[in-house]
Amino acid sequence: MALYPEVQKRAQTDIDQLVSNRLPTCDDLDSLPYIRAIIKEVLRWGPVVPLGLPHSVLKDDVYENYFIPKGTTILGNIWYIFQSFTSISLISIIRTGL
Repeated sequence: MALYPEVQKRAQTDIDQLVSNRLPTCDDLDSLPYIRAIIKEVLRWGPVVPLGLPHSVLKDDVYENYFIPKGTTILGNIWYIFQSFTSISLISIIRTGL
């Protein structure tokens, strides 16, 4: 939020308009689409588990000419997948206010 103070200001305004005298709750999220978009973008940009959870291969497999033997532990690079997101970024939506 330090890099985008205008986003923080808009988010605070949205929250203040909905809940002026209390803290927002999860029940308020349906009424706060801008806040939901910010949360999604923050999690896309910095996922909680960047390498995902380990998975075990159940049978021998071949992926793009690489042999992966049964029992191999695989970690998906979630951070990379999210960074190579090719369609419109949520930050663009947040900035334009759509």
